[in-house]
Amino acid sequence: MSNSQRSENGHSLLKKYVDRKNSLTDFVARFNKALVHQRHEELAANHIDLTQMPKNELVQSNSYICSKRSSSDEVKVYAVQHFVLGRISDRTRPVNYFSSTDYISCSCQIFDFEDYPCRHMLSNMKKRRNDALPEKYILRRWTKKAKQDKVFDRTTGSYVHTDPSHSLMSRHSMLSYAALDLVDEGSLTFARSTFLLSEFQSLRIRVKDIVTGSDVSMRQNRNKSVEDTQVVCYPNPVRAKGCGKRLKSGKEKALSQSNRKCRACGTSGHNRRTCLTLQNR
Repeated sequence: MSNSQRSENGHSLLKKYVDRKNSLTDFVARFNKALVHQRHEELAANHIDLTQMPKNELVQSNSYICSKRSSSDEVKVYAVQHFVLGRISDRTRPVNYFSSTDYISCSCQIFDFEDYPCRHMLSNMKKRRNDALPEKYILRRWTKKAKQDKVFDRTTGSYVHTDPSHSLMSRHSMLSYAALDLVDEGSLTFARSTFLLSEFQSLRIRVKDIVTGSDVSMRQNRNKSVEDTQVVCYPNPVRAKGCGKRLKSGKEKALSQSNRKCRACGTSGHNRRTCLTLQNR
């Protein structure tokens, strides 16, 4: 992924929540909401990766026909066509296979941009009788161990030493791996399943009884009175210098003019034009 693609992804996310007309406080609130939504989507994607198997491209590769068009010492050109409802599509997708490096290149360039094999590449592998997907096409960023390594900071040129206990996602990921291994082993027999289920129930009770320092601080914060907490409210809006007066309705104008006095006789309730004293003279 290039730098422009990263910036475009960030812009598309912020455009859903932030507008140029937002104030600074509104921008901070909307930006935090966008981060919460992005982290929720990441947790949902991690759950799908842990519990499901990717099979969309594999299933769609069965509806493609791969045939060899030309061959040389280094490159073999294949034509992949879509087969649906008993007819073959006229559109042909060329796929090149480099025998010297055992590398497949497709014209759709999904592997170059998305970093996972496309359906045309999988169809070509089936044509060449490849039973397993080569490891070169499985990048580490798509594996379950992608987040277990240390984070490298480019600005300092060193690894970031983080405590896993301070990250909710890392703790959730670590416990999920351990629990899935136990479930795989325990589901093989009925006796193991019964034993593991009873241990889970007893373990749940023991986990709830554990009280840590963070739990104590959270309980203390919940039991605080209103006087101990500081409430920060939004500041009062300040009128900008040179701002015009607000528009008044006709009713407000009539009420403000009702207290005026006649310039001829000095009484209120009428003006000089409707003054009876001037008319009787």
